[in-house]
Amino acid sequence: MTASSTQKRRVTAERPAFVDARASSRETRTGNASSLHPSIDTTQSPCEMSDETQKTPVTIVTGFLGAGKTTLVNHILRGDHGLKIAVIENEFGAVSIDDALVSENIKEKEDVISMDNGCVCCTVRGDLVRALLTLRDRGKKFDAVIIETTGLADPAPVAFTFFINPEIAEHYRIDSILCLADAKHVALHMEEEKPDGAVNEAVQQVAFADRILLNKIDLVSEEELETLEKTLRSVNASAEVLRTQNSVVDLNVVLGVNSFSLEKTLETDPSFMDENKENKHDLTGVSSVGIAVEGELDFQAVNEFMMNLLQENALNMYRSKGVLCFEGQGDAKFVFQGVHEQINFGPAASTWAENEPRINRMVFIGRNLDRPALEAGFRACLAKK
Repeated sequence: MTASSTQKRRVTAERPAFVDARASSRETRTGNASSLHPSIDTTQSPCEMSDETQKTPVTIVTGFLGAGKTTLVNHILRGDHGLKIAVIENEFGAVSIDDALVSENIKEKEDVISMDNGCVCCTVRGDLVRALLTLRDRGKKFDAVIIETTGLADPAPVAFTFFINPEIAEHYRIDSILCLADAKHVALHMEEEKPDGAVNEAVQQVAFADRILLNKIDLVSEEELETLEKTLRSVNASAEVLRTQNSVVDLNVVLGVNSFSLEKTLETDPSFMDENKENKHDLTGVSSVGIAVEGELDFQAVNEFMMNLLQENALNMYRSKGVLCFEGQGDAKFVFQGVHEQINFGPAASTWAENEPRINRMVFIGRNLDRPALEAGFRACLAKK
């Protein structure tokens, strides 16, 4: 299976969701999975390997039309940071207005690559790969790459590129997925009903984000802002929401975030796991579900649980992540993070403290999620005593 399919993605029974940490000294990917070992070797180095720091970090900027994506990119490029930043952008039409705006703020025109034949989300992912490889082959070391997607783009296939293409994965890593939300119009975009049950792009962009910039806050009242923040969190409760005006934000908020790393999973707010907390956007059915289960887990049971879950709900499962404790692994702590059916899994750099409760946490963000079923399935993974 590859992620190139724009229709139905499934996880086969022969492909485990999690692969034994012995399978690779780097983060394990389902795309490379071929066999399952019932035990996990915790003698391997932590999942955050040193070679990851040598890869060029990539920030994926999403957001609906007019949200302020190009303004944000220009703000970053004008910043007094001394960083060498390359920009890959994508707009409809033969002439890209955004390309002209961005290139004015970049010293070397060759550092801007514009793809004009549609959405990054489907028709030009091959172009995205070629663009990234072109940057690599120029022989210049960039401190960061920014991918500015069109307002209609689905972030998932963009992220897939960094999971399943070996050449890209060798040289690049996702630093964060950033969503710009127009405070004046985002609620209308999110409430728009699509024909034939199609996915609402604005909601999907919010759901995939690690950080959400609520932009143009000067155009609405404080009361409206508070309502908007609740709406955004109803879709993605684990993403940090930051208020901005004219897309002006501290650069350390958008660059060098490392929010897509497995170690960042450890920072998930435990309060998000409150089973009494509802996080759901009623009109779209997109929600955030956090589950906490104390005790040691059976590795085989967790693997089967995730395999079945992703096989049945791959398209509706936008993001997932978790912190896990497995039976027979001592103080070793394991983490995973996924986009649809593609999952990174490995041991964490830190371990369970001596008196720390062994609380397993999973977070799911997706469409039409069944919280009771998810919780029951997760609890069934506890090791039998």
